[in-house]
Amino acid sequence: MSWHPFNQYCWDFWFAWHEGVLHVFYLQADRLVCAYNPDRRHNNASIGHAVMTPYGWQELDPASPVLSRSEDGWDSLAIWTGSIIAHDGLNYLIYSARKRGDALIDAPYERRLPQNIGIATSPDLQHWTRTPASEHAPVIPNPGTESQFDGINWRDPYVIRDEIDGQFYAFICTHLQAEGANSNAAIAFATSSDLAKWKPDYGILYATQEFYLAEVPQVFWRRFGDYWRLYLIFSPHWSPFFAQKTQVGVTYYARSQPIRDRASVRYSAIPWEDEPANLLSDGLFAGKLIDPDTVEHPAFFGFQKEDPGGHFVGGISDPHWVTFDAGDRMHLSRTHPTFPYLAK
Repeated sequence: MSWHPFNQYCWDFWFAWHEGVLHVFYLQADRLVCAYNPDRRHNNASIGHAVMTPYGWQELDPASPVLSRSEDGWDSLAIWTGSIIAHDGLNYLIYSARKRGDALIDAPYERRLPQNIGIATSPDLQHWTRTPASEHAPVIPNPGTESQFDGINWRDPYVIRDEIDGQFYAFICTHLQAEGANSNAAIAFATSSDLAKWKPDYGILYATQEFYLAEVPQVFWRRFGDYWRLYLIFSPHWSPFFAQKTQVGVTYYARSQPIRDRASVRYSAIPWEDEPANLLSDGLFAGKLIDPDTVEHPAFFGFQKEDPGGHFVGGISDPHWVTFDAGDRMHLSRTHPTFPYLAK
């Protein structure tokens, strides 16, 4: 069930359901265009698409990506990671991208192009068009260096609709402006009532001194008896200009303290457990769960970032399965915990 699209580098991915079928969307870059150098994939990224069948993943229209860079718009360099949410008969793809020709931004530990976020829609997950607003400008623009954020990192939006206040929340990978070569990772958030207009007063869901970045986030609520916990899944990165100090290609998670009244808690004031981030997978990057808020043992997928020789691998892994222990911590298993043949 692992997935490696033909002649493509494949890395970050996200899931969506439509009419009972599971779809996966992923970043891809043609190996030939990259001159068979995976380091070049980031400037040549588009979005690929496959569906789950009884025989594994089946790619849909390999010759036509779901979304590619525009000719001369704000997303004219490469399309990057996003997520999909359904609302009022449409599917909304909230994605990140960069603009060709933008000025590089100097930060203490990076010198890179700024990242921004836009939206495309589809009735069926197969035919996508940018919204009128996204044709001309990012819908969730990078707040820039005059903000508390570094003006560069503003990507990997993961969108949910909160069942209490009915608002949409886009959780965004970013980095706070502060000294520290390998710290100040943050997950910011923007809010919207309709997925079209987003408020510019960005908040912070999570900030940590453990990592430089917390990439490809996934956020979900899960109920345990008479209380809830909020979970944040992410993959950490250190500054690209400093030595790697964590394992390459891992997935972590953080969890809130038990919350009995969700309506009394704001996303900018989540009472996180007083503990370091928890390691979920020590071999798979950009991990994502399928239906983690409702399924007893959600499926987990990730991709192998490097082999033992340091070469990029990519793709999408076979599924693992999540169990929650008595303390509501997550653990992975290569086999489903409730398959009949596992019963003692």
